[in-house]
Amino acid sequence: MDSQEIKILFNGKQFFSLPFVKGTKTLLRSTIDQFANYDSSKLPYRKDQVHVISFKGGILILAVKEPREKEQRVSFKVTEDLLLVSCSSHQGECYLSYYASVSLDYLLGHKDSANFAQYY
Repeated sequence: MDSQEIKILFNGKQFFSLPFVKGTKTLLRSTIDQFANYDSSKLPYRKDQVHVISFKGGILILAVKEPREKEQRVSFKVTEDLLLVSCSSHQGECYLSYYASVSLDYLLGHKDSANFAQYY
């Protein structure tokens, strides 16, 4: 992925794009880890750290709460062959934020892959 791919706009928001396995809506943990500053399998897991705010208009919004930190929002949009990710804080142009990584780990169910077809 090059730095141009982050410039995808949807509903006025800038999204980082993660490719699905070709021909599917499956996202691999290894794909996430290519673009994250954190090894997503080693992120701390705390019950109730992530919760769904809404899913409407094809956009899934999650809230991530860290101890002693302000709650952050992470938005997701599933397209034909990409998962688009936008974070309210600390999103780089060439990497996923910590909050996006935690949210993706939650959506993967702490496994190595997940199918996002239900959000398409």
